[in-house]
Amino acid sequence: MKKIIAILLLLATALSLAACKKDDGVPDGMQLVRGGEEYGYYMYAPEEWTVSNYADISTAYASKFDMSSVSYVELPLPEGTVQKYFTKSLEEFPATSAVKVLTPNGEEMNFGNADYAVKYVFEHEYTKNEASETGERHKFRTMQAFVTYKERFGIFTFTSPLENISSQESVQYDYHAERLANVIKYFKFVEKSGSAASPDYTTDADGYRLVSDKSIVKYSLYLPEGMNVEHSDGMTVATFKDKSSITLSSVSSREVTPAQYWENRKKELSEIATEITQIGANTPVSFGNSRAAWLYEYTFVYNNTTYHVYQVLSITFFNGYVFTYTAAEDNYAANLETITKIAEKVVLR
Repeated sequence: MKKIIAILLLLATALSLAACKKDDGVPDGMQLVRGGEEYGYYMYAPEEWTVSNYADISTAYASKFDMSSVSYVELPLPEGTVQKYFTKSLEEFPATSAVKVLTPNGEEMNFGNADYAVKYVFEHEYTKNEASETGERHKFRTMQAFVTYKERFGIFTFTSPLENISSQESVQYDYHAERLANVIKYFKFVEKSGSAASPDYTTDADGYRLVSDKSIVKYSLYLPEGMNVEHSDGMTVATFKDKSSITLSSVSSREVTPAQYWENRKKELSEIATEITQIGANTPVSFGNSRAAWLYEYTFVYNNTTYHVYQVLSITFFNGYVFTYTAAEDNYAANLETITKIAEKVVLR
């Protein structure tokens, strides 16, 4: 269920200004996104960007007003050619995205100390409200670099709007060229040894692990052994063995008005999915120690697969929370008993 579209901009020339190294090894004007022998690489991004690593995806973005971002993830070496791999990945875009490939045959490029890299550049559109005939459309350009180092394979991503912000004369994609050239230049592969240390979770009487950090989030989430924690920061994401997933996050109380929540959710979902079918909405339900909670159940079709969603909107006196269980239709019922148990154990603050 994890969709990864990796994109990157390369604009390094012999005449470009080279960033100087600091004593700590971090290039001047940049920050470490992720690095170490446990990962097998060091990735840097502009120091003013926000690092937002998610599971095994290393990523950073410019700001909440500028959606430009870079990311890197390592994957198993694909079968067949990179050309076929790239073409197949484009099928994950909704039909309304109007994807236009600018380099259909790919172009070889230099990428840090990689052994080999090839890039594909393409443009695509995003409609803020697909349900409206006058939905606002945004155009992006992305560059996807497929990179190999020894026996390893990774995808590096740069994506940026083809729009102007504030007083810039150039669109974001071009505006970030020099910054991104340095991201590429200073990407460094190293020998991979071991793996990142596993968190030392505390458990309750039933053996459920406390996977959330109370110093970061305003809730406590307990999960059973066998579930994999993909991400635990401002939002917690975990998966079952069948790739079904759960998420829990806090939201502003102004965003969780029950009367408006379902309509807003349908509009958001319509931007990427089809055949959205409501099974239940605004149904009162018990959720941890919440003051009140409402269940929303629905299905949708994405990439020719039907997904089933169990989503709970809950509130305390001061905060709102959204808990979401998403599964392929064939797997949905198998995890419901566990989902109920997880929901019972949630502690909200």
